[in-house]
Amino acid sequence: MSITPTQPGRPSGSEQKEIPPRIFQALTFRAGGATWSDSAEAAGVHIRTLRKYREYPECKQFLETTIKESLNTAHTKLLDASPRIADELISIATSKKTKDYAKVAAASEIFKIIREGIMDVEMRQQVAQIKE
Repeated sequence: MSITPTQPGRPSGSEQKEIPPRIFQALTFRAGGATWSDSAEAAGVHIRTLRKYREYPECKQFLETTIKESLNTAHTKLLDASPRIADELISIATSKKTKDYAKVAAASEIFKIIREGIMDVEMRQQVAQIKE
């Protein structure tokens, strides 16, 4: 009795064997911003092995998902800190002790943030009008 494969041709490497946990650990380091070589070293994997596994569909999907989660976490942290950052920026721009060049830079950033906020609101309104 012969078993016919679901897809013609030779099975991919990921179909032949299970992916070691160290590979996923290395991919997690990579998603966190480490280089490929640093990720491999931190997980105790040879760089050539990591290069081989990173082409597997399961590894590509894992890396993509992990990067998205990392970006969402970073974005959430930035949003949570933005009121404190805005207060600090305003205090720098208005402080008598701040050097003039630092005041100019802080004020410039404040106006840039305000301008971007206004542009975002206008773009959302335009998108809403187009959808209607």
